[in-house]
Amino acid sequence: MSLSPHYQNQLHLIQAGLLRSDPQLAARLSIFGRLCADQAMPAWEQVPCRHDRIRQAAALTAETISVVAAAIFLFLRAVLAVVAAVVPGGRARPPARRRERARPRPGSGRPAGPGGRG
Repeated sequence: MSLSPHYQNQLHLIQAGLLRSDPQLAARLSIFGRLCADQAMPAWEQVPCRHDRIRQAAALTAETISVVAAAIFLFLRAVLAVVAAVVPGGRARPPARRRERARPRPGSGRPAGPGGRG
């Protein structure tokens, strides 16, 4: 694990202060460090490197784009459903035909025109 010079200096200052203040505790921590040196650090304690952060950011960006695309797709489907409900059949209706008046049969006694005269 590589640390910046600033953090390395801070750790060195902490170590020097610990050695001065409590030498017995410093000796115990030193023994603990030697005993655990060959063990791997737990993943949740590891500081991600720059490459891992870039990979994580790329994955998060791709996931965000896919969620936004799905939201836009659902929105467009909803708009099309509303348009389809408002306009039946998706196009305008042809003009209605006029009904032809039934012609009276000869001798039926029905008037031929409006108002009863023919």
